Amino acid sequence: MDQLESKKLLSSVNNSMRVLRAFTMDQPQKGVRELAKELDIGKSSVQRILTTLAANDFVRKNEETNKYELGISVLELSSIFLEHIDLHHEAFPIVTKLAHTHKETSHLAILDKLHVVYLCKVESQHSVQLSSHSGLHLHTHCTSSGKLLLAHSDPYLVEAFMRNSPMKFTSTTITDRDEFYNELKRIRKQGYSVSRGEYRKDVTSVSAPILDHSCNVIAAVNLVGPSNRFTKPRIQFFARELLNAGELISEKLGYWDY
Repeated sequence: MDQLESKKLLSSVNNSMRVLRAFTMDQPQKGVRELAKELDIGKSSVQRILTTLAANDFVRKNEETNKYELGISVLELSSIFLEHIDLHHEAFPIVTKLAHTHKETSHLAILDKLHVVYLCKVESQHSVQLSSHSGLHLHTHCTSSGKLLLAHSDPYLVEAFMRNSPMKFTSTTITDRDEFYNELKRIRKQGYSVSRGEYRKDVTSVSAPILDHSCNVIAAVNLVGPSNRFTKPRIQFFARELLNAGELISEKLGYWDY
């Protein structure tokens, strides 16, 4: 793609965003001529943009008024955003308490396609500095949060992940297909996940699930630190603490274990 084509593409994307932003609470419906005049874009260009947006359900044409309005795809994207805003808002105080009480780093994580993403990170004064931050994308197969979220994902997603030949980072990283499926089965049975030196040989993490009002696992909360501090008894203790924390966050999101 040459520079001219690139500029045209960027201009088209920018105009599409301007069209979407033109719809307001006061004016939820607008016609082609109205949009063209308001945005100073040619009518033919506006029509092409609206046709493309409509094909992807970002706008729809009201047959009664012959005008356009926002479509279901806008609602779907806003729902995802709002869900994670609520999740972060409800979870952050509990994640903070975990980190400060147990003097280890704590994260809130979600699954984004085939990667685990940290929505927030809280360190205590005594926790070891780790190369993680909010927004960080990590591998799923070698982190406790990633394995836990995969364990509760649709089987096709796990299958797609395994087809990508997961990397081996340490001697304990699980890359064998059967072994990995057994690990996910074990996680579902015990209710929490442990990664002991699977991503970095000197780091261990423990994760527990967070459920929404529909009883779906939507996130994970963890504690992570140096492996020499994560003894077996302490891992068991952290698991219980994280399960309690996950349950508290889940209840705030509308989950209730009848």
